[in-house]
Amino acid sequence: MKEQPIMQVRNLVKEYPVHGGIGRNRQGAAVKAVSDISFTIRKGETFSLVGESGCGKTTLGRCLVRGIEATSGQVLYYTDEGVEVDFLQAKKQEYKAIRQNIQMIFQDPYSSLNPRMTVYDIISEPLRALSTLTKSEIDERVVEMARRTGLNISYLRRYPHAFSGGQRQRIGIARALITNPKVIVCDEAVSALDVSIQAQIINLLKDLQQQYQMTYVFISHDLSVVKHISDRIAVMYLGRIVELAPTEELFGQPKHPYSEALLLSVPNPDPTVRRERVILQGEVPNPANPPEGCHFHPRCPYKTALCETSAPELRDAGEGRLVACHHADQLKLKGITEAIPV
Repeated sequence: MKEQPIMQVRNLVKEYPVHGGIGRNRQGAAVKAVSDISFTIRKGETFSLVGESGCGKTTLGRCLVRGIEATSGQVLYYTDEGVEVDFLQAKKQEYKAIRQNIQMIFQDPYSSLNPRMTVYDIISEPLRALSTLTKSEIDERVVEMARRTGLNISYLRRYPHAFSGGQRQRIGIARALITNPKVIVCDEAVSALDVSIQAQIINLLKDLQQQYQMTYVFISHDLSVVKHISDRIAVMYLGRIVELAPTEELFGQPKHPYSEALLLSVPNPDPTVRRERVILQGEVPNPANPPEGCHFHPRCPYKTALCETSAPELRDAGEGRLVACHHADQLKLKGITEAIPV
């Protein structure tokens, strides 16, 4: 099942114009938050996006659900019948049908819930907007979903302020699941929670995935969480994917220098084991004025003259891996082989 595609992203671009003065565009300059990204998401898998803050992973996630409109490119959704539909070009009726199958869990459980709506209204809102169910059918669905996500049904008439962060995130998960979606984009779904609550929410997501055969696009900067939940991982840098690989292969032996630096920055829980670290020099370049050649070369310890002039393409590195590095075949990069606690 996980070899069958459910969504395919082709040449996706999201640009934000840079304005100077009073509303004037500065010589057509633009920030490319997402720059010509392509990948395939398989049915039933957890596909993760990782990278530093500002790399474009949240923007990409919101483009996938049309929370924001992409500048160009395609997001192809495959129906149960195998029909290919470009979600970004879908009109009203087609959009509503697909929208039920693509939902999102937001990062902040405190700002993503309307404080003037009860828990019942929050969870049922997608059904009222996208479905033709009767009031009694909606009531039944809300009660069932509240139970499955660990919410007390006697609290459905309460307001969000009465709940803790973990309970609010469960409300957000119930809202995302209420339409029985096929794909859920989880944008830093556990990063705002305490560690003990994180484990509960992650285990809940995994259990629900098995029950409903859902596909997750999991966005996070926490590599310990990503390793625990992911089937494949895409590493992003400055709006581009620089490496895409199965989880075990990426953590065991990364192919891109930026992936190596990310992995070796994960804290080691064992004080008796010393792990070598790669300290990146400099700052992330300005996305409105990225460097020539490979965007990572100003910070890369392995750069050559070729890296400064020629931008590498994301190419096949074998064993289901893609990498954007001129010297990926020659580099012997370090990964993490020991277990990482969640």
